[in-house]
Order: sequence, then C-alpha cells, then structure tokens
Amino acid sequence: MKKNYLQRSIKSTYRNLRLTMAESAVTAGLLAMSVFTPFFNSIGLNNQQISEVQIYFTIVVVLLNIPMGYIADRVSRKWANIIGDFGHAITLIIYSQVAGFAGAVIYECMCGIFSALSDGVDQSLIKHFVDKISQETGESKTKLLKSKTAKLEVYKQSCNLILLALGGPIGAVSLRLAIGLSAVNHIVGGIVSIFIEDDSEKFLPKHKNPFKDIFHIAKGAMRNRPLRTRIFAYAIGREITHGIIWIVTPLFLKAGIPIEIVSFAWAFNAFMCILGARLAVRFSKNLSDVQVMVVPILLMSISMLTMGLHLNIFTVWLYSAMGITQGWTAATLTPMVQRYAKPSEQTSVLSITKTLSQLLYIPVVWIIGFVSDIKLEYGLFATFIIFLPLGLIIIKKLKQNV
Repeated sequence: MKKNYLQRSIKSTYRNLRLTMAESAVTAGLLAMSVFTPFFNSIGLNNQQISEVQIYFTIVVVLLNIPMGYIADRVSRKWANIIGDFGHAITLIIYSQVAGFAGAVIYECMCGIFSALSDGVDQSLIKHFVDKISQETGESKTKLLKSKTAKLEVYKQSCNLILLALGGPIGAVSLRLAIGLSAVNHIVGGIVSIFIEDDSEKFLPKHKNPFKDIFHIAKGAMRNRPLRTRIFAYAIGREITHGIIWIVTPLFLKAGIPIEIVSFAWAFNAFMCILGARLAVRFSKNLSDVQVMVVPILLMSISMLTMGLHLNIFTVWLYSAMGITQGWTAATLTPMVQRYAKPSEQTSVLSITKTLSQLLYIPVVWIIGFVSDIKLEYGLFATFIIFLPLGLIIIKKLKQNV
C-alpha cells in the first residue's frame, strides 16, 4: 500500500516536472527575434533608439521583478505563470501594429509587466519538483537539479531554433505578421501551465507590510556571501550575450550575409546554444563554480576581439561562440544561485538575481547601441572591455567562497 502510494507520488511529481519544463521551453523563444531589428528600423528607429526601447522594458522589469516574485512565492507560482504567459501573448498581438517609437515603448513596458510576473517561476517550480523527487528516490539534489536545468536549456534552445527558422521566412512576407505570430508559443505555455499541480512551499509573511518582507529577503540574500557572489556571477555571465543581441542582424549583414538567410544564421546560433547546453549536461556537474564561470569569459574574449578586429564573412561565424556561451550560462548559473536560496524564497531570490542582471543590462545595452551607431565593430569591443574585468573579478570572488 505504502509502496504503491510512493510510486504514484513519484509519477505525479515527474509529470509536473515535465509540464513545467515544457512550459519553460516553449515560451523561451521569440519567433520574430531575427526580424525585430528590421521591424524597428521600418518604423523609424536607429540603433540607439532600439537600445532606449529596451532600456524602458528593462526598467519596468527591474521595478516589478522582485514584487512579482514575492507575489508568486506568497500566492501561487502556477498562476503567476499562467497570467504572465497569456498577458505576454496579448501584448505581442497588439505590438505587431505599432507605428513609431512611442508605441514601441508602451508595448515594451507591457511586455515587461508580464515578463516580471512569470520570470523565475518555472525555475522555482523545477527546483521544488527536483527536491521532491530527490526525497522520494534518494538521488542527489544538486546533481539532479544541474542535470534537469541543463537539459531544460537544450529543450529551450531547440524550441528557439524552430521559431527562428520560421521567423525569417514569415518576416520576409510581413514583419508585423512575424511579431503577431510570436504570441502563439506563449498561448501554448499558458495552456500547459493550467495542468501543473503546484504543491510547492509558500512563503509565510513575517510582517503585515509586504515590502518589509521583500526587504528582509533581499537583505538576507545580500548578507549571504556565497549566495551574493553567485547572484553577481549570474548577472555577469548572462549579460555577456545580452547587450549585443540588437546589433547581431546588422553584424551579419555587414559581414556579407544576405538578408534572405539572416534568420538561418540566427537559427545556427540557436543550434550552438543547444551545443553549449549539451556540453553543460555532459561536463558542468563535475566542475567547480570557478571553472563554470571561466568558460563564458574565455569564449566572449576570443569571439569579440577577433570579430572586432576583422569582421568579414568568415570571422562573423565566431559569433557562434556567444551561442555556446548563452547555452552554457543558462544551463549552469541558475542552479548555482538556487543551491543557496531557501525553498520558500526561491522565486524572490531569482527575481533579485535577474533584477541585478537587468540593472547591469541597462548601461551595457545603451553603451553598445551608442558606440555601434558610430561604428558597428565598436559594439564588439565595448562588450569585451566591459565584461572581461567584471568576469575576472567574479572568478576571484568565487575562489574566495569555495
């Protein structure tokens, strides 16, 4: 009787884990990503204005990420995901009809609201279901979480690869159609979320004022040295590949790749993200946090310097090193943070982590957009100049917090 109950419980937990990973994977990509820069250009935006639009989006996310994470921990992680997914879908459909800078700002801000609501929720649920499986089967929590997170990144980038391959041809027919259809995978994610059984531990408030609870969580995270160091490691590792994303299509075009196959260049980069995640599945569980962090710093330095000095049809493919970096960091950095966060505060701590990451993104994307308008290659050099020192500092800190 007890054995049958345990088997049913394990089966149910695995089912919920698979559903959560499916929702996370299907909503990770954006069908119109490879044509968003041409779309912005078509409504009159230059590189710096595109950066400014992204800054507005990021400001909204920064302001709301931690409060929304607290709400998810306090009320329901599942419903935060459902509302976030459907809200994002509706916003993208409306976004496809934007006609200028002001409209782009408005709908980027709306996207920011729903992104903040669902951001970090899937990772929190995955951590919960992994912990539950570990308790029921005796498997190592740390190794199982690393393995599932790395595999999830493979699934995410596989979905992203499909979306990018579709986005280019659709964008060639209509840029607005590509953006509108980007809502479909978020609708699918929202539907999948409905079937998740969320029995994760909820945060129990310690104060009547919720902002005091939020402050208490943030204060605790920053006072925990190993956790604090890994929060900063996450921010640096993830933003290495983020700020440069809005000049990728112009880089491909300047190097001589025809506009008709730019989306396939993006798709190839997504394939390299899959490779990076697969490498993480294979190797990261046996590496220290220091070794995990060395990989993105090394790949960024080689690719940015080489392309910056000699951008052409051959060297531009070194951008694939950034794809490997993206897959590697997405698969490895979140478990580093989660290992030191309390179960009831998982979403809140991840929200703090991503808020710090986004705060770093704001000046980085502005600088890259500004210097890229002077000369495109300067955006590559800016990435190198910003992230090499930051990466070396965080590697030193990780060594001190082993």
